[in-house]
Amino acid sequence: MKERIISHERSMAASKENVMVSIILVSYNRLDLLRDTISGVLKYFTGFPQEIILIDNDSNEPLVDTIKEEFPQLIVVANKRNVGFGAANNIGAQAAKGEYLLFINSDLIVSGNPVPEMIAMLQTNDTVGIVGCQLMNSDGSLQPSYFRFPSLMMRFLQLTGLKSAILKILPQVQYARYRAEALDFVSGAFFMIRRTLFHEINGFDEHYFMYIEDADLGYRVACRGKKSILHSSRDVVHLGANYEEDTNPFVVFHMNRGLLLFYKKNYSTPKYAALVLMSVAFYMIKIVAYSWKKDHPIQKKQYITLLRLYWRTFTRRYDFGEAFQD
Repeated sequence: MKERIISHERSMAASKENVMVSIILVSYNRLDLLRDTISGVLKYFTGFPQEIILIDNDSNEPLVDTIKEEFPQLIVVANKRNVGFGAANNIGAQAAKGEYLLFINSDLIVSGNPVPEMIAMLQTNDTVGIVGCQLMNSDGSLQPSYFRFPSLMMRFLQLTGLKSAILKILPQVQYARYRAEALDFVSGAFFMIRRTLFHEINGFDEHYFMYIEDADLGYRVACRGKKSILHSSRDVVHLGANYEEDTNPFVVFHMNRGLLLFYKKNYSTPKYAALVLMSVAFYMIKIVAYSWKKDHPIQKKQYITLLRLYWRTFTRRYDFGEAFQD
């Protein structure tokens, strides 16, 4: 386990031994969203013994002191540096006493309580390993809350833009319904897992800084013969964007980095090589295309960064344990 550089305080109110659910969330700035999330959790998530554990990833804002003052019942872990999303959640899980761990994002609007029924879904079926929740967008539409494991076909559709084209022509294939059957993996923005199972699979893989760590966790749970399912509640709005459609350079980099790590860890060498070669070819074409455009220097630089990431990873000159950004 990596060395932790943290300041850890546990309030007396949260130190009881009979905790059923440990609610764990990670923060990095955006005190306004965090405050609303915690307020909603405290208002609606009632009827079961609980503790709320907040791990702050070295926010630039005076977030920790404010939260301690406004919500003294929380357990607060203040990291001295940003250790990443999965690693921060692992810190929360280490401090947790609950039988069940509920991982939630810090940008939620809560208007109801799906937690007791999520607990029941785990209690009544030993084959279920993870229970997610149907998340909503702020406009009342369904937000993608479950996904398939990464595949070469989906990667091809994403790189070529065919996925967006298909969705425009056939909007009915877009995410538009809740599914009750077993899923590949559920959104990491809101899900519950038994604490024992979480520790058996060694929690989140901390080599992922952000993104794809939920797919990796779901994959390892599936390899244990456990299912991931979704609760049908529509009481939780997730304000975060769908990561598959995010064009922020930081997000794009870590999405690609996470995808590379997922293939390298979990798939065969030929499949991993196919991912790299497909991506390298696409980024080379994009770099050549943008070389003729004087008004898109940022996009060209981003593609060069991604090309270097894929090539260095494939030639084993990139260590996933090194600095998170190159």
